[in-house]
Amino acid sequence: MKQGIKWAGIWVLAVVAASAEVSVDFFNSTLPQSTTNELGTLTLVFSVDAAGVVTLDASTTRGEQIVIDAVDAWDGAVGSIGHSGAFNTSFSLVLDDVGGSGLKLTDNGGGGLGVGGQNAWRIDRPGIEFVSADAIIPDGLLALNSVAWNHRANTTVDMQLTAPGGSLTNSLDGLEGTWNLVGEGLRLQSGQQLLFGNADLGVENDGYALAGFSFDIIDGTVAPETADLTPDNQTSYTTQSFEGRTVWVSDSADGQLYFDVPGAFGFVPGQPVYVRIEYHDSGYGRLFAEYDSTLGDATADKFQDAETHSRSSRVGGGGFVYSYQEFKSPLFNGRQNGGNDFRFKLQSSDGTPLRIAGVQISTAPYADEMFQLALSEPWLEPYAGEVHDLVDNTTLAGKVMTGYQGWFGAPNDVMDSGWNHWGRGSNDKPDESWMTIDAWPYLDDYDAEGLYRAGDLLHQDGRPAYLFSSRDPETVQRHFRWMRKHGIDGAYLQYFVNASRSGANGGKQFVLNNVREAAAKEGRIWALEYDISGLSTDFNEAMDIMTNDWNWMVNEAHITDDPRYAREDGKPVVFIWGFGVRDHSPALANAVVDWFAAQNLYLICGTRWKSEPEWQDHFQRYDQLLIWMERDLGTLASRKAALDSWGMKILPHAWPGFSWNNLQQTVYPYQHTARDGGQFYWDRLYNAVAVGADQIFLGMFDEYDEGTAIMPMQDNHPNIYSEGTNTWGHYIDNEGRDPFWYLQLSEAAREMLNGQRPVSATLPLESEITPAAYAGDDATCYLGTNDVVTGLSHPQPPDGVTDGLVLGNQSCRTNGASYFYFGIDDAMVYANTAGQAATIELEYYDDAPGKTIRLQYDGTSAAYSLHPDVEITPGSGGWKYYRWNVADGYFGNRQNGLSDFRINITGGNTVAIRRVSVFLPEEQGGAQADAPTIEFADTGLAWPEMSDVTGWRLFESGNLASNDWTEVGSGLTFTNGMVLYDALATNEASFYQLRKPAKK
Repeated sequence: MKQGIKWAGIWVLAVVAASAEVSVDFFNSTLPQSTTNELGTLTLVFSVDAAGVVTLDASTTRGEQIVIDAVDAWDGAVGSIGHSGAFNTSFSLVLDDVGGSGLKLTDNGGGGLGVGGQNAWRIDRPGIEFVSADAIIPDGLLALNSVAWNHRANTTVDMQLTAPGGSLTNSLDGLEGTWNLVGEGLRLQSGQQLLFGNADLGVENDGYALAGFSFDIIDGTVAPETADLTPDNQTSYTTQSFEGRTVWVSDSADGQLYFDVPGAFGFVPGQPVYVRIEYHDSGYGRLFAEYDSTLGDATADKFQDAETHSRSSRVGGGGFVYSYQEFKSPLFNGRQNGGNDFRFKLQSSDGTPLRIAGVQISTAPYADEMFQLALSEPWLEPYAGEVHDLVDNTTLAGKVMTGYQGWFGAPNDVMDSGWNHWGRGSNDKPDESWMTIDAWPYLDDYDAEGLYRAGDLLHQDGRPAYLFSSRDPETVQRHFRWMRKHGIDGAYLQYFVNASRSGANGGKQFVLNNVREAAAKEGRIWALEYDISGLSTDFNEAMDIMTNDWNWMVNEAHITDDPRYAREDGKPVVFIWGFGVRDHSPALANAVVDWFAAQNLYLICGTRWKSEPEWQDHFQRYDQLLIWMERDLGTLASRKAALDSWGMKILPHAWPGFSWNNLQQTVYPYQHTARDGGQFYWDRLYNAVAVGADQIFLGMFDEYDEGTAIMPMQDNHPNIYSEGTNTWGHYIDNEGRDPFWYLQLSEAAREMLNGQRPVSATLPLESEITPAAYAGDDATCYLGTNDVVTGLSHPQPPDGVTDGLVLGNQSCRTNGASYFYFGIDDAMVYANTAGQAATIELEYYDDAPGKTIRLQYDGTSAAYSLHPDVEITPGSGGWKYYRWNVADGYFGNRQNGLSDFRINITGGNTVAIRRVSVFLPEEQGGAQADAPTIEFADTGLAWPEMSDVTGWRLFESGNLASNDWTEVGSGLTFTNGMVLYDALATNEASFYQLRKPAKK
């Protein structure tokens, strides 16, 4: 039999008869009260089979065997559930105490849970002591059928159950018994909490023990309630007609409108609701919503910011668009002005009226893709995609790591907080005076979907200006792909920790998730770098922030479980930057670092050198130390000597230059450190190797703000600010070098650090730079006793027999003869008569100097084509990688064992190899099959503006047979998202095509 049950405003379909039921009994058969009765946190994991039968696995955080035995006695079959959507899954309840000294197990009345405090075996002290149960239910709702009690004290006791939808009470009419809840409609969804407590009857010792409960898992699908709203007249507005639609336009300068949620709208106080706002995208400024919340009685609680939102920024794109808002803890008790429940307004409006066409509220989130992503909190789930292990993450030795800010944001990205770090105001329209970056990013390699128009800004050649957002996962993966292609081993994620931004306090961590995912996909390693610049200087507050945040990182974000997280000496690496630079006391700095050291972490300090004894004492609490922007080799050597005497390592800092004329609104060259074509950077890199360090920190990868970015920039930037006689600002450029020059130098430094390039203070010539690796389709063979093959096999013909072993903490194989043979999956490439470009990369253990490693590949000219590049092992230890780029691969299985290439170990030497990979190009460059379409428009040609932004250029030729193509360098106009070229105005007969360079 079924009936409709309404629980706090939501109608659900509830099963009245418990035909399917799970029963949990907290009996006690092994734990005498006289010994111990402390349970710690109790986790109940329920596994459901294909028929709905449920098995319990209970565990406790207490380590005493007698406690473990008592809890293990509850394990086994406990019933069944009715919701087929939860079959073949698992769900859990996590029980703990609230307001007491711990969760207890009594032996009175056969067992039951209580809370330490007034009485260690019961739940008593009304309003203070509770047993909490937190639900983790992937599919469905927990429907509570009954609660059992025993060991009741006194004759007047009321049990109280508190759930997100409200409270229920029941008088306990015996020393033990069961409260039947079928028909009450008490439901829990994943992430919600149920409290078992006591109603306040004015009796001191009126407790009971929680003996058990029963429940079912039911279908949680609930038809959402929606309501279309109209503005309240708290702020006057007019109704107008605009582009064929009826719109509301506030008379307030900031577009403010108030709304009253009707009483008939069935929502659960404290549970999220969602608002859809349809507005016209004209003008600039961000729509900002505030609602009456359950968070308290302060003014800020009555005007709580919407926690999650999407498409809130007006960017002048035209047309009507939807913004979506999440109100996470609504009360809607009319506590805003005029008795209203929520309002929205514009931030940083440019004066263009905000035109609203409709507002709707719903109990279910809207299906918009960006809004769903914004709500998803992906950082709380481990990365579950493909992992490329291309860099050994067990040590930092031999590594070149870069600092990664990841702090750039753009209007209507997933964070939806406007511009971030590009300019002076997050919601202002960009112009020359707004910019704060001193280098303009090179955008040819980006996806068009990840670029954002920068107001009406134009480049010097008249092209429209665009920027990117680090909140987009594809953008961060592009950055990590550049690291892979240019031999940077990984990144320290610069994580600014304070009360508002930290994950433990609800700060959204999209960039952290993007970095974790990009490192896995691109085979880099990563670690967290705490930047404490904004951390409170109050001792207790700072300690709480730091310790809570790291506990959150480990227990909620699970970063130390990530397969690409960096380790040293078997410990996860944590970098802390800023103590000794900012205003924190040595006592606070010591306390923070001592706590982190106690978590069994490998700690790196980022600071400026200080000679005061209290700071020298602080430095010695770390494992490694980076001295920020130390230029002089002699000074660096003296610092290294001090660190050596303390048993620490040095981490030299290399940066390419410095510039912040736009940021500080100063005239060039004030506070400007010239790059000198890369010589300044190379001097820092050379110093790092010459001083004897075994690793280098590149700072920073993406910091365009202060001109320290090694990421590619372009020479075609906007103009600097100039208004009358007031002129300031500056953009650095590439000084005639390739946009990727600083990444190329970074790889050369890694080679120099690892003995694969001579140590020299002379800046390398471009012709001496190792070509970038390709980064398209890939195949890898991880060698070991049991090879792990993804598209690349390891045949072993008689002259290519190898042996598996473990060396340097890694599985690998050594050559028994002269060769390692490998075959590329034919589906990836086979018998390419035109010549297949590819990167072939190996990772070997460098145990001795002078061993020669060569590549012979099946090329278009010969089955055993010998590559001219040779790797001679330097013998400096550790795992190293080396690569060859080929342009003429045939790969037709013509080598022994039907292989496509072989690694030749000459001179009778033995080399251990743990990985071999093949990478194909992302794009070949030139004219391509996926080139954008050119259309005829009036007297000329037209193609999408975003194609031009991402590097596609118009080329012309007067003769197809000559294949002589020249870029059209002038005569282009940009309008309405299209590029136009008046081809007929040239009075010449020409052929045209769009071409772009290969991705770097």
